[in-house]
Amino acid sequence: MKQELGSFGRLMLAVGIAFHAGLYPARSADAVRSVGGRGKSDRSDKFFADPQVSVFRIVLSQATMDSLRRSARTYVTGIVHVGTQVLTNVGVHLKGMGSFQPLDLKPSFALKFDEFAPGQEFLDLTKLMLNNSVQDRTYLSEFLATRLFRDAGVPAARVTHARVTLNGRDLGLYVAIEAMNKRFLKRHFADNSGDLYEGYLRDIDTRLDQDNGTNTTQADVRALLGACGIANPSERFVRLEALLDVERFASFAAMEVLTAHWDGYTLHTNNYRLYHDPSSDKMSFITHGLDGVFRRPNISIQPPMKGVVSRALFQTAQGRRLYDQRLRTLYTNVYQLSVITNRLAEALMKLRGANLPGAHLAEIERQTDILRERIARRVTRVGEQLAGIEPIPLKFEPSGLARPGDWRDEYDHGEPVLDQVTIDGRKALHIQARGGRCRASWRTMIYLKPGQYQFEGRIRTKGITRGGAGLRISGDTRNMRMGGDSSWGDLRHVFEVKEETGDVELVCEFDAPEGEVWYDLDSLRVRSH
Repeated sequence: MKQELGSFGRLMLAVGIAFHAGLYPARSADAVRSVGGRGKSDRSDKFFADPQVSVFRIVLSQATMDSLRRSARTYVTGIVHVGTQVLTNVGVHLKGMGSFQPLDLKPSFALKFDEFAPGQEFLDLTKLMLNNSVQDRTYLSEFLATRLFRDAGVPAARVTHARVTLNGRDLGLYVAIEAMNKRFLKRHFADNSGDLYEGYLRDIDTRLDQDNGTNTTQADVRALLGACGIANPSERFVRLEALLDVERFASFAAMEVLTAHWDGYTLHTNNYRLYHDPSSDKMSFITHGLDGVFRRPNISIQPPMKGVVSRALFQTAQGRRLYDQRLRTLYTNVYQLSVITNRLAEALMKLRGANLPGAHLAEIERQTDILRERIARRVTRVGEQLAGIEPIPLKFEPSGLARPGDWRDEYDHGEPVLDQVTIDGRKALHIQARGGRCRASWRTMIYLKPGQYQFEGRIRTKGITRGGAGLRISGDTRNMRMGGDSSWGDLRHVFEVKEETGDVELVCEFDAPEGEVWYDLDSLRVRSH
């Protein structure tokens, strides 16, 4: 792409900077309120645009609580109070993958209003997701990113915020997300009776979970897979164009890259929906699970090749050209820093009025400052890449060692102590469990060229009777860990960077119900092999 852009890329960078600086008027937030303008306004629009944070009071009997403890993902009946509205016989179950938490902590909920009461709705919604956002402490990433996808003409769920109580226990702030069901499909497609598939850590070359449609053979998915396997690029594009909305897919891929949605389809074959629209007889990808966006500012803007579909399409000249065009257009017209930060400020103002505990609001404000800086850095990095300027990788010494900095704290379980201390004459990153199970880490983001590497360091532990502490990179599974009472010991994590995306998040992690760990700062380094 860099060679193809040339002087035009530099021109687009200048225009993009002007837009991002606010020299040209940004598009209205509602310029594209639904794909193709098909969605009709309903009461749910007011819910998702409400400047006040709604409170959902969920009431479950002891029997249904016990049932959820035995089978968390099976619907039970509950009562839900929202303002003056009382909904009875609501289907309730727990949800989440990496963010899953049990009833006694801060569970995420799926509320299906018509599961046991046919025809029951909440503001024209039949289903709503209440996500605990334990992996996004700003509570704002999904809210910002889904709106950008919709601005780009790509289907995405509407998002707002809510307070939740369970049997009188205040669970705090949640992210409320529109369910991807027939009501959602009706807003974005001419026909909502088609097959809707769900992809989680799998590509289309395996059987997908099916959420809608009566034809369960998945012949349409296999046809798309077959088209991806056509050897001749020109013939492949013609066949793909007949089965897939290629223009919308190019926009989908470009937005995943612009928002650095590293956990989506095109970069990780994860978190997506695939819909076969009977009216066009074509398939469309729908984004999902965007709580980790904006974290990796250096992700390459080259056409992403991880997924079967993206690789098949973008290895054709027509597909690559289409992606290039959509990336540049969306960077200029949609991915505007002034628009994103204004939305961020508006959402934060709403949360300030939600009567949150002072310490929680202060943490959201702190994390939002970090998010704002990441978004600005991503805007800059994309502009530089459009001008042919590549990201600067981590600098290694002649010995093959590099010492990363800018460590930040992060947690999604418990109430840990995370601080930087001096112990045994060493500067150290410290994590201590407090009040039950703790899952926390110190992290930093680096950019690496493809190759073999080792993340290494010295750690000390105390009082860890279960679980442990270790080193890894985000996205890799845990390997060596230490626990108990241990003096300073060496740990290492070997990993490979295979693609030009290059952003790697180093993780000093702790996962245990008690105890503490120290990571010797001077010993934390990356070794190039």
